[in-house]
Amino acid sequence: MRWSELLLAGSPREQLEAYFEPRAAAIDAGQLDLREGLRWLNEGVLAAAAGEAGPNHDLTLVCRTIATVAWSDLATAFSLWCHRMVLEYLAQALAGSSLCELVLPRLLRTEVVGSTALASGMSHAVLGTPLPVQATRATDQVCLTGTVPWASNLFTPDFVLVLAAATSAGPIIVTVPGEHAGVAVAPPARLLALDGTRSSSIRLTDVVLPADWVLTDDFTEFIRRVRPVFLLLQSSFALGLAARALAEAAPGVHGANAVLQPDLAALEATAHLLVATLLAAARQRGQSCPLPELVRLRYESACLAVQAVALEAKTQGGRGYLASSATARRLREAAFLPIQSPTEGQLRWELQHCA
Repeated sequence: MRWSELLLAGSPREQLEAYFEPRAAAIDAGQLDLREGLRWLNEGVLAAAAGEAGPNHDLTLVCRTIATVAWSDLATAFSLWCHRMVLEYLAQALAGSSLCELVLPRLLRTEVVGSTALASGMSHAVLGTPLPVQATRATDQVCLTGTVPWASNLFTPDFVLVLAAATSAGPIIVTVPGEHAGVAVAPPARLLALDGTRSSSIRLTDVVLPADWVLTDDFTEFIRRVRPVFLLLQSSFALGLAARALAEAAPGVHGANAVLQPDLAALEATAHLLVATLLAAARQRGQSCPLPELVRLRYESACLAVQAVALEAKTQGGRGYLASSATARRLREAAFLPIQSPTEGQLRWELQHCA
């Protein structure tokens, strides 16, 4: 199967592959700082994705870029998703606010990186689970206390966090600078994969911010607007990983492994349908696609990646079982997808309840 629709074409793809392929193993192990790659992508490849509608205006370009990076390096693709979502959030900041005038330009220049800490907020919106961060408000400030159980791109102090917090009047969306007093990032634990994403938990203790760092009081409308992009960009890196695994599996389906040819053909057919759905939805920034279809796309893209990497491993034999092999790295990367928020369980629950 050709992957020209999903991936960037020509010179951009060649440049991305030449840049990220040799770095992937070290970035996955946390031995290289992936922010250099994020800067290179945001300043070069993705600068054209900005427009009057926001930094991710050309969402097809953003999706294809994330998928192309994931072809070589899922850790950087995941961090790019995280950063671009914060750009998406802050593009909705009020004109003239600190977020619009000061923070968003720094994110666009990748002087700081974005950390989307909305897993709890999304879960609250869909499942009604309690929010672990509490906020109290005064006329000119907001005070935050609580825990962010999991977030990525926590390159202390050069990150900007966006989270949901509970107030007596209902949830709000708040932006938090990583260097602010009261923000404590726990030491990152070793991960099965994606160590370079600098993922950990955060404790907020009496974090007092100016009132205009509250991105919105309309929690429900905010989630409704951003969730399509959230799901599309997550689907993009899952499909990029799946595409690479299927491409690696294809040459090995011969001899005794020829019995795996129907498996490969079925997964390629599924990939073709999912890529078409992704790109059609991305052209309209997900707004013309019913939300359950985007939820299903996210779920099926992750399932496809897990199955594709498993097939790659079957065709590689002992070579793929070496811990240092790219196949083994993709197996570890794929193991992350069912537990990334929204988890497989959450996605399946939502699909059952929106049927």
